[in-house]
Amino acid sequence: MTAGHDTVVLVVQDGDATSPAEVARWLREHLEGWGAFDVLLIGVVVGELYDNARRHGSPPYVLELVLDRWREALVVSVRDRAVRRSVPWTSSAGLLLVDGLTGRWGVLTQADFTTVWAELVFTD
Repeated sequence: MTAGHDTVVLVVQDGDATSPAEVARWLREHLEGWGAFDVLLIGVVVGELYDNARRHGSPPYVLELVLDRWREALVVSVRDRAVRRSVPWTSSAGLLLVDGLTGRWGVLTQADFTTVWAELVFTD
């Protein structure tokens, strides 16, 4: 994220209007100046969370990046309008990938929304 901006948000009102490639471009713009490996890592996590929201939820999709400078961590979250599920929540292959690439991740389910978040910690 560019200097001085510790939180950036992208709101996608219509799932068909914003492709994963457009989200990737938005992400790269906001990670200008970050190392190539970090951008790739964040891109994979964001891509998986956004794809998960599009597959299992409905718009609006709210993608948020929050930089915690004290801990040198980035929290990525994607919120979608919850679709009522009749089966329990399970981890897909994409979320297993997120689990392997991040320090921790989780799901917050509210009445109308589901948020999946992941924390990436960057140490030297």
